Amino acid sequence: MRRSFFLVLAVMIFGIAGSVYANLDDFDGPDLSDIWTYRDPAGKAEVSFEGGMMVLDLTEGADMYIRGTDAGVMLLTDPPAGNNFSVEMMLNAAVDDAQPPACQVGIVFFNEADWAYSAWGPYSDTDIRLEDCADAAYRWRDDIGVAVDLGDVDIDQDLWLKVVRSGDDLEFFTKGSAGDDWVSGGVESTLTSHYTNGDYQVGIIAKSWGGSVDGVFEIDYFDIPEISTTAVAPADKMATTWAGIKK
Repeated sequence: MRRSFFLVLAVMIFGIAGSVYANLDDFDGPDLSDIWTYRDPAGKAEVSFEGGMMVLDLTEGADMYIRGTDAGVMLLTDPPAGNNFSVEMMLNAAVDDAQPPACQVGIVFFNEADWAYSAWGPYSDTDIRLEDCADAAYRWRDDIGVAVDLGDVDIDQDLWLKVVRSGDDLEFFTKGSAGDDWVSGGVESTLTSHYTNGDYQVGIIAKSWGGSVDGVFEIDYFDIPEISTTAVAPADKMATTWAGIKK
């Protein structure tokens, strides 16, 4: 009886720890989590799950930039209520050995009513860059100046991206290995007036620009630590579980 008691307790403890430290979405499938609003207005993507990853298979022309050009693919979820949080993801942009040309994948902040977005991630196989737009005011990498060049971080089968919001500032990071230090591409605050509570979402964006080739991307996980690590209250949960066991 005593052995069974501690076995049950150990399973519960480790189960709770796993839930506390799990990412917001580890894309284990077989279906898309209900945290997401899936946005694919032009029907450009097929979504599947394989090997613990979500696979986004885009046909050409999944283009999105100024208002009226709306064929990009996004998975969107609500951010935390405050203006101090981080968004992180890991992806494979080089499924077929190299990222397809004229394609981009990564983290997005998106306000549909204002048609304002900030997209941070690898572009082709040339760099990791920020591109953004508000209505018709689209800005290319050279206009913004937030980017990380190859040589500092490789675009290969393991790429980490992170955006940290601190008040009105967004800082954009990347790294190429789990144990590496984050490399900052720069800080931007031009569009944060569009990102106010209740007016925007955050998530994943994937684009294969008009006239370009198809693109395939694998997403390993997506996380907002301020949400995922507070989704379970371990102290309260432990007290309830312990009381239940003792009975």
